[in-house]
Amino acid sequence: MLKRNNQVLFKLDESEYFRLRRNAQQAGNSLSAYIRRCCFSEEKVVVIDRRVIRDVYREMNSIGKNLNQIARIANIDRRISPESLDRVEAMLEEIWRVVDKQLGGIRKS
Repeated sequence: MLKRNNQVLFKLDESEYFRLRRNAQQAGNSLSAYIRRCCFSEEKVVVIDRRVIRDVYREMNSIGKNLNQIARIANIDRRISPESLDRVEAMLEEIWRVVDKQLGGIRKS
């Protein structure tokens, strides 16, 4: 393991410190790891509130359930063409792909 012997000291007010700790926690990092990551990583560090992620996936699951209900009714009544259903399903998969990509591939299967 890399030994880190040097310290950097800087001051923050209460609200800055709270935001820094909250962002580190939401990113799943210790405070020092989060600061190093923000300073030295070439990738942009984005902190996403996990509640937002949960809400997005809950909404996407609701859309999927609605799509299944539409498909069931369409198969019974034969009022919607199978091609239309295939297009809707493809669009839903594309939405999932984009959301998953934007959220860093954290979709649980």
